[in-house]
Amino acid sequence: MQKHEDESRSYPVQENMRWQRIEWRIQYVGYLVLAVIVILGACGLFSKGVLSSRQQLSDDGNLRVEYERFGRSDSDMNMTLRVKHLPGERFTLTIGGEEMDNFQIQSLQPQPLTARSENNRLILTYAISNQQAGATVWLGMQPQTFGRYPVTVTLNNDTRVQFTQWVYP
Repeated sequence: MQKHEDESRSYPVQENMRWQRIEWRIQYVGYLVLAVIVILGACGLFSKGVLSSRQQLSDDGNLRVEYERFGRSDSDMNMTLRVKHLPGERFTLTIGGEEMDNFQIQSLQPQPLTARSENNRLILTYAISNQQAGATVWLGMQPQTFGRYPVTVTLNNDTRVQFTQWVYP
């Protein structure tokens, strides 16, 4: 007499097919979860990528900040600050928040006329030439610890952009 494959058996190994099917379902769900994590990681959920790249525009449109929403501790993160043409000879960019205590600035281009830090803020002053239609400032930073970091970028103590960056271990 031959048993059906879906029936429990005791030879050659003790099996309970009901529990075996439950285990197969759990295994299948685990594979799906792992596949979703890999796909989200490839899209930038844990570092650089489509899900991480963001930009914020100030209410008056004079300041646009392009940044990475997600990063990894001790890896490079970039931020680009774009300023539209402003009247006057100079403009000042202020980057503030807990980020300034946690992030080490690796590069800053172009170099400002003056740079100073005070009260968790980095204050950068740039000159404006007559032919300039706008300005772009590139920052390369490296987070030192993981966590959630709210950031505020201010142009001439007036125009403001706020966002949050997440740094994973």
